[in-house]
Amino acid sequence: MTVGLLATIAAVFYGGTVSILALTATFARRRSLRREARSTLAVLVSATAVESQQVDAAHAGPRR
Repeated sequence: MTVGLLATIAAVFYGGTVSILALTATFARRRSLRREARSTLAVLVSATAVESQQVDAAHAGPRR
């Protein structure tokens, strides 16, 4: 139960962070703030995509 609760809290925190960054990257008045939000968002999303691909490759087994 504790692991599930921690995983849920982490997922909510990650989702909230990505949502705030996406809104900032879209609606910020200053160009520099939008640029920083986009670069941070790119790091967070690309890291998740790489982890997802690694997990998928590990479960797929050897290629023929």
